[in-house]
Amino acid sequence: MSASRPPRTSAILAESARCPRPATLRYTAIVRRLSPSLALLLACTGDPQDPTPGTTAADTTGHSADPTTGPSVGTTSNTTAPPTASETGAPESTADISSTTSTTTDATTGDPLPTRTHDLDRDGVPDTDLSLGPCTAEPAHTCLLVASDLVAAAEVLLSPTLDQCDATYLGKRITQLGEFTGDPLDEVSAGYCRFDGLEGPPSLAVVDVAAAAVIARADAPLVQDYAWSDAVHDPDGRLHPFLAPSYGDGENPLGNWGYLCSFVPGDPGSPGCGPGFVAVPTPTGPGVFREAGGTVQDLDGDGWADINLIYHRRIHTISSATLGPIADVEYDVAATTEPNAPKWFHSGRNYGTHRAVTGDDANERLVIVGGTPVGSFTDDLCNVSRFLAVLESAPSLPATRKLAWATYFGFSSTIFSTYDPQYVDDPMSDVARLADAVDGCIHRFSDSRTVMDGQQALLVNYFAMDAPVDLCLDEQFALYQPPTWTDEKADAWYGCFAQNRKSPGTWGMQVVDERTGAPLTGGQTIYVWGWSSELGPDDEILYLVEYLPPKTLWDLSDVPPGTLQVQALVAGLLQPRGSFPAAGRPKLDLQEPRGPRGAGSYTAFAELTLHPGDPAGVELEDGTIIGWDADTQTWVVR
Repeated sequence: MSASRPPRTSAILAESARCPRPATLRYTAIVRRLSPSLALLLACTGDPQDPTPGTTAADTTGHSADPTTGPSVGTTSNTTAPPTASETGAPESTADISSTTSTTTDATTGDPLPTRTHDLDRDGVPDTDLSLGPCTAEPAHTCLLVASDLVAAAEVLLSPTLDQCDATYLGKRITQLGEFTGDPLDEVSAGYCRFDGLEGPPSLAVVDVAAAAVIARADAPLVQDYAWSDAVHDPDGRLHPFLAPSYGDGENPLGNWGYLCSFVPGDPGSPGCGPGFVAVPTPTGPGVFREAGGTVQDLDGDGWADINLIYHRRIHTISSATLGPIADVEYDVAATTEPNAPKWFHSGRNYGTHRAVTGDDANERLVIVGGTPVGSFTDDLCNVSRFLAVLESAPSLPATRKLAWATYFGFSSTIFSTYDPQYVDDPMSDVARLADAVDGCIHRFSDSRTVMDGQQALLVNYFAMDAPVDLCLDEQFALYQPPTWTDEKADAWYGCFAQNRKSPGTWGMQVVDERTGAPLTGGQTIYVWGWSSELGPDDEILYLVEYLPPKTLWDLSDVPPGTLQVQALVAGLLQPRGSFPAAGRPKLDLQEPRGPRGAGSYTAFAELTLHPGDPAGVELEDGTIIGWDADTQTWVVR
C-alpha cells in the first residue's frame, strides 16, 4: 500500500479572492439535509448556524444516541473528584463514562435495584440520581432534582423560568465536581437555560447537594444564545466548571459576549457573571469569529488544566490558575498544501475534532481532524474544510506553541473573487477556487489516533472523486445577489449541491505520523469503520475493514454492507485476523466532545458499540453482536 495526499479534482483559478461573509450573521438552522446524527456548519456560502434551535435541558446536540442527551450520567471515583479523561498520548478506551453496578436487591422481588448515577461520597457505590426538570410546586421554574440514598429527596431551585434554550448549549448538563464546602458529599454543576418567553440565554450553577443550595451561578448575557461549558481539573483533582461564549461570538449582530465565567470558590464574582464566577476576557474585534467548543489541556505544566478556545484561524488558551492568557496561535492549515490558493479561502475554519494529548516526546499537542465521523453519508458538505493538523508546544512552555504540520484535503464549495452582479449569467468567470464537492472528504473514527508499529499515528478514510454531479455555481452565486440568502435561494443551492452524494470515485484510507504528518501507509478500495485493542485475545489493535469495489458512489448507496474483515496494521501493512461471520456495518456510539476531546463544530466522536465480554463484542447496525471465541479461535455471533 502506498500513501499520498488524495488527488484534487478542481483547479485554482485565481490567487486574490477571499470568501466574503454575509453582512449579518445568519442564526437559522438548516437541518433537513444534514445527517440526523451530526450538525456541521457550511462554510464560504454563508454558514448555516446552530443545528438544534429550541434545544431543551435534555438535548445538547440534537442526537438521540448522544450519551448526554438523556438523564445525566455520572462517574465513580475513590478520590476527591471524578477522574477526568486521560491527557496522555495513549489511545483511550471507547468508553469515557463508567458506573459501578450495585448488587443490592429488592427485599420483596429479589430483583436488583436500579443503579444510581452518581457516587457523591466517593465510596465506589453510586448513591444519588440527579436530573434537571420543572419544580414540583412551580412547574414553570427549573430545579435540580435530587433522589439519593444519603440525603433527603430535594428540589434545588435553579431558575424561576423554564429550561428552554434558543440555540445550542454545548456541554454536559450535570457534572460531579469534587468537594468544596467541607461536607462529605461532592458538589455538582448544572447547566440550563433561562427562557422568559422571548429569550433563553444559558446559565451554569454550582450546587451543594448536601445543603440543597446553589453556592455559585454564572449567567450569560441576555442576547447570547450559544454557549460552551466544561470543567478543568485543579492539582487536587477537583473540577472547576466554566461557561464560555460559543459559535459566532465576535460577529454577533446583537452584541458580543467577550468573556468567559470561571468558577472560583468563595469569590464574590464578577458583575458580568455572577456569585462565585470570575469573568475572563476572550478575543473580540475585527476578524474574530468563535467556533463551537474547545478543549482542556494542562499546557503550562502547573497541574491545572487550561482552556483552549477555538476560533477561525486561531486557538486562544487561558490559564485556569491565573485566569490570564498563556497562548494565542494563528495558523493556516492550507498554506503548505495549496500555497497558490487565495489566502484564507477557507476563512480559517476550525471545524472537526480537536484532541489534546501529550506525545511520546513529552510535547503538548492539539491534534485536529477536519472531517466528519465514519458513516456520515448524508452530510455531503463533509466538514466543509477538510484537513489534518497538529499544534505543538514544548513541555510547560505554552509560548512555544506553533503549527507543527498540516495537510489540506479539500473545501466543499466554490470561492468567488468579487460576487459582482455582472457575473450572474456566467459565475465561472468570477471563480477564484472551484469547489471540491466531496473530493477529499475525510471520515474519521473517534479522534483518528492510533498506534502502528509502536508509533503514534493518525488514520482517516478519504474519498477521491472522479467527477462531481453538479457544482451548482449558478445557485451558489445567486445566494449573494440581493436579496441575499433567502430561504428559497438557500433551498435551491443545498438541494442542488446534495446531488454530489452520488458522485463516483474511490474510498481509501491513509495513515500518517502524528508528530510530523509524514505518510506511513495507505490503501484504496477500503473503508475502516473503527478499531479497538479490546476485541481480540490479546491487546493488539484490531481494525474493522470493509473492502469495496474499485469504483463506488460517495455515499456507498450502490454497495450493500459487506462482511467486515478484522485486520491488524503491522510493518505498514494490513494483516488478516479473520472475518466476521455475518455481513453488516458497525452500530456507532456517537459521543459528545468533552474535556481533552473537544470540537470546533457541532459534531461527535464516533466509537464502536462494545458489549461486555472477554474479549468485548461488537454490535452491528442490525443488533447482531460479534465476538472472538477462544475455544474455536474464530469470530462468532454471540
